[in-house]
Amino acid sequence: MCNALAFVEEPTDKHAKSDGYCGRILRAQTQGTRRDGYNEFRLRVEGDPENYQPASIYRVTLYASSPSYFRGFTLIALKEGTEGTRDDHYAGKFQIIDEEDTQFMTNCPPAVTESTPRRRTRIQVFWTAPPSGSGCVILKSVPFKKILILLQQLLHYYHYH
Repeated sequence: MCNALAFVEEPTDKHAKSDGYCGRILRAQTQGTRRDGYNEFRLRVEGDPENYQPASIYRVTLYASSPSYFRGFTLIALKEGTEGTRDDHYAGKFQIIDEEDTQFMTNCPPAVTESTPRRRTRIQVFWTAPPSGSGCVILKSVPFKKILILLQQLLHYYHYH
């Protein structure tokens, strides 16, 4: 039984082609870059736990290190070894703290995204851990600075698929 948490945060302005919107977000993780060990973005769970307590509520924060910022983001919690292509891949549930900053994704309800594309350095949500026996969980975030690129790719994707 594994109740461990792992965190992944990768900035990206490119998105890979896939079968669905949720999958597009997750596959984008590998395309981000980090500059010489410097992480522009940081995903943190309050208290920095290594393990989660089933059904417990945690505050999750996505930060941009100064002078960085992000205009948009996606945040998702997955069972380890899954890609987010099925409902049973998601682990726990997010709760919106500030509706002016965050909302649930229309095309991927388990994921959280920005309410409006504006320059920001931090967002917060609550995350309720999954029930006992759910295994390891990976919290992933994709902050991005260029909303226009993402929108153009989505319009192209939906137009041709």
